[in-house]
Amino acid sequence: MDCTNLMSNEKRLDNGQYTKTPIIPGEHLSSIEEFESGKNTYIDNGMIRSTAVGKKVYDFRTRIVRIDRKNSPMLPKIGDVLVGYVEMLFGSMLSIRILFINEKKSSSGFSAITSARVSGGGWGRDRGDRRGGKAIFRVGDIIKGRVVSMLNSTIHIVIDEKEFGLLYTICYNCGGDTVRVNNNSIKCIECGLYEERKLTHDYGKDALLLIHKAGNR
Repeated sequence: MDCTNLMSNEKRLDNGQYTKTPIIPGEHLSSIEEFESGKNTYIDNGMIRSTAVGKKVYDFRTRIVRIDRKNSPMLPKIGDVLVGYVEMLFGSMLSIRILFINEKKSSSGFSAITSARVSGGGWGRDRGDRRGGKAIFRVGDIIKGRVVSMLNSTIHIVIDEKEFGLLYTICYNCGGDTVRVNNNSIKCIECGLYEERKLTHDYGKDALLLIHKAGNR
């Protein structure tokens, strides 16, 4: 087995084990041909998966993989409100790196996914948009959404409800501050650029700063 490839994103420890950023229950760890199932893991169709939130540890001496739950990060639950930034766009989906869970700071490194196709709240329909209400999102946008599913060990959120969507962004043209103009538009105070976006009900830098302040209490 090529251990270098398997652990390419992980950190080698002095005792010969490996660890990486926290994972969530159900996430794939290894195959039973590579390692044996250890603490906080289970076997599913020949694959070893996690039963807990924590860091995965590979012991190359005993050939056992386990989950270390020490100082495990907070895992979002269905109904929780998340704030994070768009780290990746793929097709009609967004990957959101989680920064806050219910206004509490999260340093877990978890990401959530959501659809960039927004419906409801008048988005798209009031402009005669027949493309399913596709909103504009960019890498770096600060997004607020609600957790609706943890299917397949993936955090799914929705942003098409009135209070969710784009919480804050800087101008993509000049990097200046932006302010809300109406329900679905923002304006750069530096260059004057207008954009139509799916906004939260409390869009703006002030809302982001309040969440940041609350999360650091």
